[in-house]
Amino acid sequence: MKKGIFFRGKKMLVNAAAVIAAAGLFSGSVVTSHAMEGDLTNFTVEHMPEALQDQQDQQDQQDQQDQQDQQEQEQVVAEPKKVVQNNKIDFGGWNMTSTLDGHYYAEGVPGIVMTDYEFNLRKVANMSFVEYFFVSTWDMTQDTAPLAINTFRVVAASENAILGPVVQININKMVNRQMYSLEGNPVEVTTMFGIPEDYKESGARYAVVCVMSGGVYEILPDLDAYENTVTFKAKAGDAAYALLKYRTI
Repeated sequence: MKKGIFFRGKKMLVNAAAVIAAAGLFSGSVVTSHAMEGDLTNFTVEHMPEALQDQQDQQDQQDQQDQQDQQEQEQVVAEPKKVVQNNKIDFGGWNMTSTLDGHYYAEGVPGIVMTDYEFNLRKVANMSFVEYFFVSTWDMTQDTAPLAINTFRVVAASENAILGPVVQININKMVNRQMYSLEGNPVEVTTMFGIPEDYKESGARYAVVCVMSGGVYEILPDLDAYENTVTFKAKAGDAAYALLKYRTI
């Protein structure tokens, strides 16, 4: 049996070539190569340089591909999808933007805007200078909140009104990136809803119904004279709100 040198793994082949070349072992003698059991390979002295070069080329190509894949992955992570805030209302060419920070994710109405200055609201709410308001809104539908929607339908029927979009609005406070409830706080926030185009009706009047925990509700009158918006006083804490449309007889 002709003598050979055994190495384990791809990376060991490259290191072995350097050792053998430095020792001056490439004498030109012919030794055959065989696939051995497991991960061991018997490489000939004569054919080792060519085999190792091919192996190194393949490894270099793989390394380049891995580096490119990593760069593409980092680019995707660095560019998250931007969520559009629905906290503006268009008044024929100029936008009114909500005065309070938050997540305005409800899309059932074309814009939700808090119009009071936060400085004045903080005094009413007895909040310190390190506390600030944070508003969260999202849509409520038959699929996501069936019991709540049924409650709104009962209220609308009792008012002989047509139910519009239903929106959850949570008005709480943020301190050091921690959310704290304002449930029970007497502060009320002047809030404006845009009226959806497919909900508008000539001659109709509008209001908002607020449903709080326990099913308690309150009809909030429209405080503005604009035909495209409804303005009302939203409660501190968590509550759901819906547009009501009253047809003129």
